[in-house]
Order: sequence, then C-alpha cells, then structure tokens
Amino acid sequence: MNVERKNVSHVQAIMNIPDVKKLRKIARNYPIKVSFGERKGMYLYKQKGFRRFGFVAGILVFFLVVGLLSQMVWRVDVEGASPQIEHEIRVWAQDQGLAPGSPQWRIPAESELQQRVSEEVPGATWIGVEKRGTSYQFQVVEQQLAEEREALSPRNLVAMKNGVIHELYVENGRAAVELNDVVQVGDLLISGLIGREGEESAIAAEGTIRAETWYQGQVQVPMTLRGETYTGERASQYELRLGDFAWQFWGRGVEEDFDNFHEQTESIKLPLVFTTIELPIERTTYSERGQREISYSVDEASERAKQVADRELRRQLGPDAEVISENILQTRTDNGKVTVSIHYEVIENIAEEAPISQGE
Repeated sequence: MNVERKNVSHVQAIMNIPDVKKLRKIARNYPIKVSFGERKGMYLYKQKGFRRFGFVAGILVFFLVVGLLSQMVWRVDVEGASPQIEHEIRVWAQDQGLAPGSPQWRIPAESELQQRVSEEVPGATWIGVEKRGTSYQFQVVEQQLAEEREALSPRNLVAMKNGVIHELYVENGRAAVELNDVVQVGDLLISGLIGREGEESAIAAEGTIRAETWYQGQVQVPMTLRGETYTGERASQYELRLGDFAWQFWGRGVEEDFDNFHEQTESIKLPLVFTTIELPIERTTYSERGQREISYSVDEASERAKQVADRELRRQLGPDAEVISENILQTRTDNGKVTVSIHYEVIENIAEEAPISQGE
C-alpha cells in the first residue's frame, strides 16, 4: 500500500480493491471517515467484462449463426431446361444432398457436380453448374432432335416485288432467271417442273432469290415539340404499415409542393448475407413533372424525319434485308413542319410460293 500524508488530518493511500473490505473493518473501530476517489486497474475491467458477458456472448453467437447460415444452401435454380429435364435435375440434386438447407461443405465441387449431372441426366447437350453465394445454378442446353421434314406440295417460286436479281441460289427446281435480270411482280423465278418437255414432273421448288428493290417514303415532323417531362425535383414520404394500421412518420404532405407529379410506392427491404427481409415500411417518391417545349432547326427536324422514315422502312423489311443506299429527294418547310421525301435501295428476298396446278 502506498500511503501519503496530505496534511495533519488527511491521509491518501493507493490500495488494491480486494483490500477495501479490510480497511472498512478497521475504520469502524476509529472515529475516522473514509472516502474513495479514482478507481482504475485490470480488476475493474474484469468486473465489467463479467457484467457484459451476456452481451458479448450474444454478439459472438450472432456472427456464428450468420456465418453458419452463409455456409448453407438456400436455393437451387435450373435455367434453360424444359419442365421434364428440370424435374430430373432437381430429383438428381436432391439425391446428391444438394437441396435448400444442406451444408455446403458436404457438397462436391462444381466441376464434379457438372460432370456427374451431365452423365446421369439424359436429354441435355450440356449442363453447367455454378455456385453463387448460398445458391447453386444449373445452366442447361437441351438436345435439339432434328424434326422430320414435311413433304412439300409441288410449287414454283415467283417474284412478290419488282427488282433486279442480285443473288440466285437454286436448291430444288430449275432457275427461270439469271443475275441482273429485271423482274416484275408475279414473274417466275424458280420452276418446280423438271425433266424433258412433255415429260415434266412437278416438285416443290426451293431456293433463295435476293434482288435489289426500291422504296420511297415521305415523313412530316413538327419543328416544335411540346410535352411533359421530369424536372428533376423529387421528395419522399415514409409510412409504417402494420395490418390495417398506417402511420406517416416522415414527409407528410410533401406532394403538395408539386402541381404535377409522378407517384411511385415501394417497400423497404433490408439485405442480409443470405436473404432479404421486407420491412413494414413503404416509401412513396413524388417526382415533379412540368411542361417543356423543344424547338428544332430545319436540319435537325430533317434528321428526325429521316430517323422516323428509317424505322418505318425497317418495320416493312424482313430480318435478312439490307439497305444499300438512301437518297433524300426533297425537303420542304410549311406551317412549322418539315416534310422529307427519301428513296431507298434494298437487297432482300423477293421469292414467294405459287402452287402448281394439275393442268400445268
């Protein structure tokens, strides 16, 4: 014990906390007063640690549970498979112990799973296995069995548009045109009659005939556009919902600041390691809308008209069509509007079927 006399009537000492009880017993036998000043040392930290043991243990248990749950399988997804193949994969996965609630450390590696499922589940060309956090995903590419070719009735292929022959490929039948020939609608392109004259037999003509065709479009667009758009101003409102009870605890009446607005309501979700919890709180966002006017120059309006014409042409053409050139024939302005006339040259398939009658 470290004792120091401060004055005639006061003595200060530094002592261990376990010795306090002994000092109190001695002090009761004398007319003195004992008071305690500062307390410090490892003994106090140990005492506090014992008192907070439950709190610390709770934190440790929480992280232990979260870590354990993050090492479990919570979802098995199958993509790209027919219902039958998907069912077979899920049954196979269940037999391998790969199911929601299974510990991940008991499941083989993805490469081993992929090899085994590809060998043991028929009907798929390729099955990929990928682990994503607490879920496993099966990507399936099914076998495509060749369908029996349907027997085709005797037919010719004729032109359905005017054009100049650009490409010619005959699979079955006899070509009736050559490259660079000019054809009109209805002209014979590939004949389904083959053999010597007078001894012809009728078959289904097949092939591809692509020709240069022409389109002309006229589009009119205004030079001034008026409409609604978002101003960028927004405000949010939060509401607690418990059954039929609703309480707006934040942003009450914020929508009154806007004359015109778009309203969107969504639930607040709390993401965790292995799942997402939906809270009983709804957030409503109000986005202000206002009138806006946009003016275009003649060149800008002409470009917009050209884009509209291009889109309209694409809607008319097939997926294999190719626009090889375009030419603006005329641009005129009248009453705040721009009118554009455009000529297009296109390479596309122009063949269509024409049945061969018995008399031909």
